[in-house]
Amino acid sequence: MALFDREYYRDETPPPRLRPADRMMVTNLVILNVAIYVVDIFLGRQHWLMASLSLSSADFASPWLWWRFLTYGFAHMPYPMLEHIFWNMLGLWMFGRDVELLYGRRELLTFYLVTIVFGSLVWALRYQLSGPQEQPSVLLGASGAVTAVVLLFVFHYPKRTILLMFVLPVPAWVMGVLIIGGDLMQMWSSSGHRTVAFDVHLAGAAFAIAYYRFGWNLSGWFRDLRGLGGSVGQWKPKPRLKVVKPDEDDIEEDEEADRLLIKVRDKGMSSLTAKERRTLEAYSRRMRQKHQSS
Repeated sequence: MALFDREYYRDETPPPRLRPADRMMVTNLVILNVAIYVVDIFLGRQHWLMASLSLSSADFASPWLWWRFLTYGFAHMPYPMLEHIFWNMLGLWMFGRDVELLYGRRELLTFYLVTIVFGSLVWALRYQLSGPQEQPSVLLGASGAVTAVVLLFVFHYPKRTILLMFVLPVPAWVMGVLIIGGDLMQMWSSSGHRTVAFDVHLAGAAFAIAYYRFGWNLSGWFRDLRGLGGSVGQWKPKPRLKVVKPDEDDIEEDEEADRLLIKVRDKGMSSLTAKERRTLEAYSRRMRQKHQSS
């Protein structure tokens, strides 16, 4: 069976039902952030929801509030200040889709959430080391995680042309330089109380650099911590050797290729082991030879 013979490669495949599992994870994250923002608007002018999700520099000493080290990433400056959530969600949607196609839904979500927590820890530690504050500071917004996603896009597609500010065509690496350089300049030049957490942006950038440089697989780490030990199929006992007809061998290889292609579709190429990659490459070569000879 060739790749274009499979159901999910056919043009006539009926459209799936609209479910969260069918959409890209990036789209789900954008929908969730916008939904939280809209609910906060309807709750009234006190913006109770955004205040509850946001992280305070005083929360570091309150373990019962440590869940805010994650939830602040889903809170944004309340209405009518729309530019905060607008630019964050636009950046996530524009560049996150390509990143998700590379890494898969689960890995993209894990990377996004871990980056949110990492940025908040850096921010909170900076306030702890800076000494007592007259008034606690508040952190909210997904900017650090979005910065990390955008930089992953830049690392993988440095020469892809993008429209800077929707006008100027430049290669993607220029955007990466401007993001990091701009945050560094703004952080060191700011004096007094800052309204933008440039240190959280830079923490997200640093995490993205390390993630890309060392080839981390965060979702795999969490599976190992849960005791699953990675891919279950990798540890299954090998079937005993037996004499079979060539067409039976082809059927088994087709079934294995189906499983691997579904895994790539759901989790990205990075989820494959070295042996699985070789299996998929061998299958692809056999398919090409088959169609050339037919």
